[in-house]
Amino acid sequence: MSVSSHLNPEPERRLWIIHENLRRTVEWTDLKLGALTGFAALQMALIKFVSPDGPVNHPALVLLAAILPVGILALSPLIEMPIRTPLLEPRPDKLAAIESLLESSDISRHPQAELVNRLDKYLGGGVTATPYYEDIVGQIVINARLVSRKRRLLVAACSLAGVVQLALLGQLLWR
Repeated sequence: MSVSSHLNPEPERRLWIIHENLRRTVEWTDLKLGALTGFAALQMALIKFVSPDGPVNHPALVLLAAILPVGILALSPLIEMPIRTPLLEPRPDKLAAIESLLESSDISRHPQAELVNRLDKYLGGGVTATPYYEDIVGQIVINARLVSRKRRLLVAACSLAGVVQLALLGQLLWR
């Protein structure tokens, strides 16, 4: 009996599906971050040149200026470091019994070795059979951490932009 005769024939295809979904999520998050960063820069110019005398303009410019480095950091290659970053990733707490091994936030909490074993059970066996599958799981972990980091930075940038929009709306309504 060969080594691979007892394996589920599907783990590679299933692992690549998980990997591709995470990769697409990274690309969409990058697109959103780029659009938000561009919007912040454009809005800064509009505030500065269209209505430079409003009482909310200076704080709004400061908050919009804070979005720019957040967006640049999120789009930089520095965010792609494989090590865990405490502020940008979920903590590896005790995991709930009902978790999705397809969600980036759940995957990023696992160390690679633990995820290999969990995915082996989740996908029906075969993941622990070869180092090749373990390497695919490693790429899945890296992409999941990347998605988690970028999503947290996107939430921070969106929060800042939301505060600015509310302040500018309040200024318009106050007039």
